Amino acid sequence: MKRHSIGKKFTKIKGLNKADPDAIIPETPQLIEDFIQSLNSQGAIINKVKYAIFQTKNGLKYPGLIATENIVPNDNLVILPRETLLTTKQAFESPLKPMFLEFPQFFSPKFIPSWQYHIILSFLLYEYQRGAESKWHLLINNFPKDIDYAVFWKSEDLELLKDQKMAKHAIQKNRYLISTFQTLQYITSKYPDLFKPGVVTLENIIWIYTSIVTRCFGGQGLKYVTMVPFCELFNHESADVCYDLQQNDGKTKYNYEFMTQKLVGDQKDEDELSIQSFDHSQGSEDEISDSEFTTGEYQDYQEFDFDEFNEKAIKNFNNNLNYMLETLTIQNEEYEHFGQKMKVFQEFSIRMRKELNIKLNIQRDVFQLAIDCKSMLFQHLDFGDNFSIFFIGHIFKILDNSLEEYFEEQISSFQAREIFARMEQICSSYLDNWYAFNNVVKKNPIQQKVNTFSQKIAQRPIKVLPTVESILKQPVDRSANYYQNVWEDENFKNLLMRTRDYFQKGSQVYFCYSQLSNRMMILKYGMALEYNKFNSSFLRVEYLKYLQTNEAKWIVHRFKLDKFKRFKLKFIKPPYELIIFCKLVYWDINLHSVDTIFKIQDLQLEKKALNLALEILVEENSKFTEKIEDLEIQLFDKSLGYHEYFALIYRLERLRIFRYNINLINIMIIAIDKIINRVPFEQAIEKTQFDFDFYQTNRYTLKRYFDELKFSLYQSS
Repeated sequence: MKRHSIGKKFTKIKGLNKADPDAIIPETPQLIEDFIQSLNSQGAIINKVKYAIFQTKNGLKYPGLIATENIVPNDNLVILPRETLLTTKQAFESPLKPMFLEFPQFFSPKFIPSWQYHIILSFLLYEYQRGAESKWHLLINNFPKDIDYAVFWKSEDLELLKDQKMAKHAIQKNRYLISTFQTLQYITSKYPDLFKPGVVTLENIIWIYTSIVTRCFGGQGLKYVTMVPFCELFNHESADVCYDLQQNDGKTKYNYEFMTQKLVGDQKDEDELSIQSFDHSQGSEDEISDSEFTTGEYQDYQEFDFDEFNEKAIKNFNNNLNYMLETLTIQNEEYEHFGQKMKVFQEFSIRMRKELNIKLNIQRDVFQLAIDCKSMLFQHLDFGDNFSIFFIGHIFKILDNSLEEYFEEQISSFQAREIFARMEQICSSYLDNWYAFNNVVKKNPIQQKVNTFSQKIAQRPIKVLPTVESILKQPVDRSANYYQNVWEDENFKNLLMRTRDYFQKGSQVYFCYSQLSNRMMILKYGMALEYNKFNSSFLRVEYLKYLQTNEAKWIVHRFKLDKFKRFKLKFIKPPYELIIFCKLVYWDINLHSVDTIFKIQDLQLEKKALNLALEILVEENSKFTEKIEDLEIQLFDKSLGYHEYFALIYRLERLRIFRYNINLINIMIIAIDKIINRVPFEQAIEKTQFDFDFYQTNRYTLKRYFDELKFSLYQSS
């Protein structure tokens, strides 16, 4: 089924790897030609690719690399000796080192996450002013001055995205970067012997910084942020081209079998197998924080306070004894009879106090069992995930109701213990399923069962705009070495640009920078891709209206959880988290097992969940005022500029991903309905009116879901 993956489908739609009839092969610009000759003189080799000009659908031109002959898997397109690369470590070991040592608040990993960018930015500015004397002048002079990304877009251009969260994030990032740049201007002003006047300007800083952000490499064996000459001419696409490091003995990270396994029938999921540079790469996270936290108090629920109950019980006991004593004392009886009664009363009070203490200790033990069950969830579960709050609400409600029944003596301690033991088993089963779901389905491995929720609360960002003063006022211990154990030697011989893809002669040759959504593409590179298989879009659900237990609502307020659940919609898999969320809306702890939450076991529950998921998706999709078909026509509008064009693609792909997920849910509903009506499985998953020309691709995308459905039917039979 591999040939029917969404990646293959999109590649076919876009005509990737095929000759581009609109490509223009001009004379290579002199600056680039000089750069290539310089690299060749240092041992670099460039194979089968050449500078060319390509066009968007509406005729906007952009440079790239074209295949001068057919390219096959395992071809080395570019070979660059390590000495031709510029790394953070090289920049640090330069005449600027005293400045880096003097201001570790701005240049050390001990103080700031973006320290590498600051070091390499400073170095490139320093080398830029040296002109032709600099070893790196051809690298720097080939940085284009006409590129930008959304962080530097004007507000009217950001509005073209029709995404307020994105625009807000870009503006905040811009303010942060401007403040950071002001800090660099201040620092370099202290070194007039290193930096000439008029070099460290905001214009130059933005130009160089943009080039670093859009062109640097990181991860996949590289220890530092690295500028890789010539390779920045590869444009981004979902292509299987990667960089690899060749050691002195000739060995590389990716062997021949891996680079050519597409040719020998490898059956792994290609949409998740592709070798990319995203592992540990700089800024590769595909998240934009748009959290809005619940505030205020919730008055319809109050957590049971055993200490208060304990004090009240003891107080009532003492009041009763005192009343009995007072009653005894005011009776007019002879002294010896009174003394006898007092003795009996004292013995009675001692016995009753012992019984009270025993009862309170038993009650405390029972109460502690309920607390232990709650604690299990607190310690091992992320309360802030997309669905667990529903499950927690069910558990807390049963625990609290059982405690109330026990303390009101409606059930015995034995019965209460049985209930709490059952709840503990249910919680343990939920945790096992939850970890399996994160590790296997979401492919977001959780290595240890830790209190991820408390970590999440602690890691909530404090959005304070940094200033020159706030950055540099951080105390520095001048006797400390803030760069100790930071630098490691890189001992590879060559960096290779290698491919697992075919590229036909005359086609544009791409490199996949990372598995990035269009959101991150716009933010990092100022462009977006049509039919980007790694694209995602967020569905925000105001989930509080679906919570049925006061306990769950109280937890949301008590821990100030998000007001919305954010579900990431993708092309490469159905919205499994949304489906689980919808199952838990209808899940009943007295009717359903924990397995039904994460697996297909109760078809009626599954159908309810899918229908709710569809309702939520359709409702959110209806809020978009544009239509896919209209935007597809607008892509050919020659009056559009670059920002307008890529903002249009951004909006178009957001609509496409919503439509694709709506179609997937509809297909799943039809299959479940047919099976409920006793239609055989193979007929139940046949082509539907929601498949259009994506039938085989949809079955590939839904393979996990339908395999699980088939297994469930087999088990039930």
